[in-house]
Amino acid sequence: MKIPLTLFIILICSWTYAQDYISLKSASEKQLKSYKKAMVAYRSNKFDDAIKLLNKIIKTEPKFIDAHIILGSVYYDKKEFSSAEKSFNEAINIDPTYQVKVFYTLALCNYELEHYADAKNNMGKFLDKETQNQELIAKAKRRYTTFRFTDSAVAHPLKYQPQNFRIMNSDFSEYLPSLTADGNTMVFTRKIYRENEDLFISTRVEGSGWSSPESLDEINTVFNEGAPAISPDGNTLVFTSCDRKESFGGCDLFISKKENGKWGPAVNLGDKINTPAYESQPCFGDNGNLIFFCSNRTGSIGGKDIWFSYRLEDRSWAKPLNLGSNVNTIENEECPFLHPNGLTLFFSSDGHPGLGAKDVFYSEKTGANKWSTAVNLGYPLNSKGDESSFILNYRGDTGYIASDKEFNVMDQKNKNIQKNLDLFEFVMPEALRPNPSSYLYITVVDRKTNAPVQAQLKVFKLGQNEKFYTGKTNQEGKSLISLPSNEIYAIDLYHPEYMIHSEQYNCIETRTAYRPLRLTISLDKIKDAIGSIVLKNIFFESGSAVLKSESDFELNQIFELLKNKNITKVLISGHTDNVGKKEDNLLLSQNRAKAVVQALIEKGIDPRRLVSEGKGESQPIADNNTEVGRQNNRRTEIKIIPE
Repeated sequence: MKIPLTLFIILICSWTYAQDYISLKSASEKQLKSYKKAMVAYRSNKFDDAIKLLNKIIKTEPKFIDAHIILGSVYYDKKEFSSAEKSFNEAINIDPTYQVKVFYTLALCNYELEHYADAKNNMGKFLDKETQNQELIAKAKRRYTTFRFTDSAVAHPLKYQPQNFRIMNSDFSEYLPSLTADGNTMVFTRKIYRENEDLFISTRVEGSGWSSPESLDEINTVFNEGAPAISPDGNTLVFTSCDRKESFGGCDLFISKKENGKWGPAVNLGDKINTPAYESQPCFGDNGNLIFFCSNRTGSIGGKDIWFSYRLEDRSWAKPLNLGSNVNTIENEECPFLHPNGLTLFFSSDGHPGLGAKDVFYSEKTGANKWSTAVNLGYPLNSKGDESSFILNYRGDTGYIASDKEFNVMDQKNKNIQKNLDLFEFVMPEALRPNPSSYLYITVVDRKTNAPVQAQLKVFKLGQNEKFYTGKTNQEGKSLISLPSNEIYAIDLYHPEYMIHSEQYNCIETRTAYRPLRLTISLDKIKDAIGSIVLKNIFFESGSAVLKSESDFELNQIFELLKNKNITKVLISGHTDNVGKKEDNLLLSQNRAKAVVQALIEKGIDPRRLVSEGKGESQPIADNNTEVGRQNNRRTEIKIIPE
């Protein structure tokens, strides 16, 4: 049989190529003896001896392919990745088909050296060539996804320059910070005295910066206390503690409340939140009515998942729910942080495509327990190392993260370098900033005595016609509430001994999110009330006396007021601006006042206790030459009629 010339040349070249180097099958007894000696040193962890023996072999026979591969392996185990990369490349140059796994390990070296394009390409070659080792193929696919993402992310870096947050840091590790709604109080974990974790707190005073952190001695014990979540108002703290006698498992979530300036005893959050499994790293949402945490409890998708629970009407916690597969993976998700806007969840994960061990991702809320596919925050905020402990302020422009990039300490016992974590502050890249949030800081006092008043506080989303927040001002008459932007809020105050008070806060325009609402409200006791109160959240259809549904919140507050036995009769008066004819404005104001009276009658108020009048444009309280002034003049008022 006559062999075609082309095939003959290929066969000759292949035979020549295959014979152009030495392998274990073709090595001489002397070469094998030296090789085996090097292998004994390698397996005995005598890496330097193995390197000397292998280099001696290679010097004598530069094309001994197995010597190059093992030399690369020794360097890899020593974490001398540059030398390992060189040795593996030498082996591939001798014969790229000899041992396919070389491409896999070479890709790992490329990655450690931040040669990301090479890492992607070499892992791709391994996947193209390997067909047998299914377990390694599965690992390679995950790593290839990481390397491909990393190569792309590094090619498009974001502006990110973290600065050491020195006032918070010490010779120990600091991590897992948490902020109040106004960003002026920070609680974080500090690991002291080997493995003991304690909670520390710092506050920021306008004009004088952050205070030196102090230990929360009322909460810290001989056990570990860490991973704190402080509520938006700064009066509730949930944290992780392990191995306490009242625990349901190894690590549980505990809660402490602050009253009269002091933190109360820590109480286990109960068996709905805590299980025999691991629960840790909580964060608050919805002004303390929602809690996220990580756990490996039954029902988790992977190792540690992010779970959430919400408060029920009786203030207990509902059975936690898993956040779902758009956030949780078969690996680990940790360090949840829900931005005060209530929509953007940041977390750490080693299961989603990323740059390294753990990266920071975000997911947007799209509905009830529905979250968008996780998005990596990119490079260099994420790196090939661990990124976690990520939080942002309410504006979304300043962030804090824990990192070991700057601080090293020497372990005197083992002489090894150990890395401590420090907190870093950074400007969030504009492309990644979430919708900003705002906050309401309110102080309620008695008008005559200036004494604090513990009033019921209700906040409503007018645009969505739903309740947003219900609570009370504290013993000092104060309350701090996080308010997501892009909403118009109705704010109502109620105390059975005082006249009602209402406010409105327009947070639709982005600029208002950077101008939080700080109010000091002086309330009149009912028995002392003389003047009229403007009802700022009574709304009518344009040019009409038809009440809008958003008015129902305010009407309910008036209804509560009129349940007071000390009030016999009230006057509801309507007012307009000066646009249009006086007669028309007078009639409109009369009809609007009557509409409010009728709505109260329908709620159950005796009509004999209600009087209405219309004043038209005759009693302006603002300049009718501006739109804001005219809007203020279009109002409804309530006044107690003395007996």
